[in-house]
Amino acid sequence: MTTQQSISIEATTNSVFEYLVNVENRKDYIPALEKVVMLDPLPIQLGSRYIEVAKIAGRRLETTYEVIDFEKNKSISAKTIESVFPIQADLFLEKNGKGCDLKINLNFKLTGVFRMASGVIKGIVNQQAKDILGKVKTNLERN
Repeated sequence: MTTQQSISIEATTNSVFEYLVNVENRKDYIPALEKVVMLDPLPIQLGSRYIEVAKIAGRRLETTYEVIDFEKNKSISAKTIESVFPIQADLFLEKNGKGCDLKINLNFKLTGVFRMASGVIKGIVNQQAKDILGKVKTNLERN
């Protein structure tokens, strides 16, 4: 399944990209995220691996990601290596008149019990994508 959202941000592609790849900022825009544990040295780059620790529905979940695409100020993609919910997140930046557009594509595969609730889960993932973009916009435009 795939969901896609986009938003315009009044900030340069460089400042948005730097904000997104700074792991210290991730808790500010990813719901339920408690911390990020880097498995490879900073800065994030192609091949970097990290664990996101989140508390969802009362459960602590650890999801390991690997950066599979990295083009400075243009795009970054990461996919799960270990997860109960396999997903690939692709972020794309494009300059517009007064700032840039940030687009997020989330590709995920539902198995087992998750497959039976695919419509509900797609709605939740879609809403989370909107929320993430909204928080990134708010955080960058207020600075």
